[in-house]
Amino acid sequence: MMNENELKSLVAKNLMLYRKANSYTQIQLAEKLNYSDKSVSKWERGESLPDLFILNQLTQLYGIKIDDLLSEKKAPLKPRRKRNKFIIPLMAATIVYAIATIVFVFLGIFAPMLEKSWLSFIYAIPVSLIVFVVFSRMWGNKLMVFFFGSGTIWTIAVSLILSFNHPKIWLFFIAAIPFQVLAFLWLTLKTKKQEAN
Repeated sequence: MMNENELKSLVAKNLMLYRKANSYTQIQLAEKLNYSDKSVSKWERGESLPDLFILNQLTQLYGIKIDDLLSEKKAPLKPRRKRNKFIIPLMAATIVYAIATIVFVFLGIFAPMLEKSWLSFIYAIPVSLIVFVVFSRMWGNKLMVFFFGSGTIWTIAVSLILSFNHPKIWLFFIAAIPFQVLAFLWLTLKTKKQEAN
């Protein structure tokens, strides 16, 4: 039978194992649990144990049972969620393009005089990138948020340029520059939690 220190050590090891297998940082996990990253760090060092409510939240988050946190793991865990992090945004982007296709078809049937119905596909690009921004933000990947956010800025400018015939339409590119600078500054901005680590 295990003593208290052995149990804390085992749970600490498993908490770290499952967190890493699901590609969460301590900060990301703390945010999901509405706890501080210091608490998560204490649990993983074996200094304290999470209460039953938190253990239940963790099992739901990782798709495991409480017994999995209390038993010795013999083989390394494979990430369960990593694949979904690519499939879910791709499915959402596919839905955006399906809607763009429906708009294109309807315009072709009911408004054949419109010369630029193909723009529905062009406007689907920044909308898809916004979908990727949202999912990257949810999963805490700041670099991907910057990358997809930058793409959104410039594809909106291109979409607007393709939509209008005007000699000074290229000024949309000039208008996009401050937004790109803001996106870069946001990327370099450190939060208090990042500074503490």
